[in-house]
Amino acid sequence: MFLQTVSQLLREKGISKSDLSRMGGIPYTTIDGWYKKGTTGVRLETLRKLTSFFDVSFDYLVTGQDTSGLTRKEEIVMSKYRKLDEHGQRLITLALDEELRRIREEQPQPEYSPEQAEREIPLYLTLAAAGYAAPLDGVDYEMLTVGPGVPAAAQFAMKITGDSMEPVINDGQIVYCVKEGANLFDGDIGIFCVDGSYYCKRYQTDDNNNVYLISENRNRADADLTIWSSGNRSLMFVGKVLTAA
Repeated sequence: MFLQTVSQLLREKGISKSDLSRMGGIPYTTIDGWYKKGTTGVRLETLRKLTSFFDVSFDYLVTGQDTSGLTRKEEIVMSKYRKLDEHGQRLITLALDEELRRIREEQPQPEYSPEQAEREIPLYLTLAAAGYAAPLDGVDYEMLTVGPGVPAAAQFAMKITGDSMEPVINDGQIVYCVKEGANLFDGDIGIFCVDGSYYCKRYQTDDNNNVYLISENRNRADADLTIWSSGNRSLMFVGKVLTAA
């Protein structure tokens, strides 16, 4: 399997054994010997050079499969992603989130039963800031009558002020949110309390458990918030935005 994998990787890169020798720093006689005499006793240092040159894991090189469960195409994408700096990774993540949102929006909306046609949910009267802080605790609210166009899972509504979430959420729009039972994923829009102030932002995390609250309007990148896992800022999830009206 090792030799088959090497041959496949050579085909993918469009290079020859001599190219591999020259660019990978492996003697040609060693590579040619695998094809003539077999691959028994391949040195660990040689395997390291191959994995580095082809950007694959040891598992994939030896067995043709990766224990991570990724396909070869996925492994190539992940390899390229790991080579990017933080800025590049953030751009790729934002592009992926946008595509996932497009797919969700294109999925057929569930039909509503008659009993869901009209109901009441709380509408908070104090605005949650889209880029600017506004208090929320202890404020009054009024009951808002909503129809079948509002997701059945919506538990409360809130009016947003500011332009940092445009064009997804415009100044003065009402958003419908859920908190109890909500699963918050990277790319979701939510209402968050940071150090006692409330914000409407797109949620993003990284492998180090840092949290990024991102403005949709990149002209308002100044309104982004970062909550470092090693810092002392407080972060509370208030609700996940389901839709805006």
